[in-house]
Amino acid sequence: MSSQREPGALDEEPGMESQSSASSALKLGENETKIGVSVSGADSDEEAGMSRLERITTSFGARPDCFKNTLQEVAFVIQATVATASSSFLAGTALIITVPVSLDLNMTQGQIAWISASTSLAAGAFQLPLGQLADLLGRKPMFITGMAGFSLFSLLVAFAQNPFWMLVVCGVLGIPSAMVVPPAIGILGAAYATPSKRKNAAFSSFSAGNPLGFVFGTILCGIATQIFNWRAAFILLSIIWAVFTVCAFWAVPNVETFERAPLRQRLGVLRQFDYLGTVLTIFGTGMFAAGLT
Repeated sequence: MSSQREPGALDEEPGMESQSSASSALKLGENETKIGVSVSGADSDEEAGMSRLERITTSFGARPDCFKNTLQEVAFVIQATVATASSSFLAGTALIITVPVSLDLNMTQGQIAWISASTSLAAGAFQLPLGQLADLLGRKPMFITGMAGFSLFSLLVAFAQNPFWMLVVCGVLGIPSAMVVPPAIGILGAAYATPSKRKNAAFSSFSAGNPLGFVFGTILCGIATQIFNWRAAFILLSIIWAVFTVCAFWAVPNVETFERAPLRQRLGVLRQFDYLGTVLTIFGTGMFAAGLT
């Protein structure tokens, strides 16, 4: 009789075991939930960091595909800035050499004024037709040719022996000066087609070319004139543009308005060039500016 258990006692032991197993399962579930929350929290932090980085990169803008690396991109923006500074750099140089060149070549005040005016006049007259040629023949070849031409004719100015030589070559300097600006603008516009802070920075640098060219023209050529003579200023100008010409072969990307074609085929499009309109534009602009001066 004493060895027999009551029915209630038999029912309690299975209930207690099931209750303890349920509490263990509940604790295990809570631990797994905490671990899952911590892991998901780490993942969300990592995703948030990546999204912040992506937002920063996206807001500034991605590097254009035409540039192999950021160094080439920066080098081209500097090239474009120097290209647009060609005329103003020469104007700053002409301002500094006024007295020594007038004494050396016996130039009058009117002839001195035409040193920079002839370059600006030629650049303004030839810029539209040369821009069309850049689109037809290729922006990069036109850019490199213009930089090389500016370097060459700057060197010729340094050896001028009379006012006629000086003014004619300074006028010719306006042609390569006009030759480099349209392809520089065209490549910048094609490379940075999507609005972004990166595009704003590139065009801001390009727009600063004119004032910076005048400032550096007066400073650098003034130092060269002070140490040597006025001819050294144009030799320095020639050296600077020669260096940028060599760098342009690597820095300037091949961004064209047409598909690549053989040179002979590209030269064939010259038949489409408006020669009469070009001549009228050059003479009209030239005579109008000459009348004002």
